[in-house]
Amino acid sequence: MSFFCIPIVCGVTQWDKQYDPQVYSIYCPNCHNYSVGPVKRREFISIWFIPLFPIYWGNQLRCPICQWRQDFKSREQLDRVVREQKNLAR
Repeated sequence: MSFFCIPIVCGVTQWDKQYDPQVYSIYCPNCHNYSVGPVKRREFISIWFIPLFPIYWGNQLRCPICQWRQDFKSREQLDRVVREQKNLAR
């Protein structure tokens, strides 16, 4: 009787795509830099590097320096955050 051991490689695959290239200087409350920008984020459970099951699909504000993230639901919510940031800069 022969027994084959086949390793199963599984994990989480993440993709970030820029949401709006014109909005990219929002203040980060974690690292205090003006580097936060909106991204479309997708996360999948993957087996053998093949994405199978989506576990998150949405829009987030993301800081590329400290990896801070916050969800936003609509374009209006993003516009409100950008307006608040402009009011703080004055």
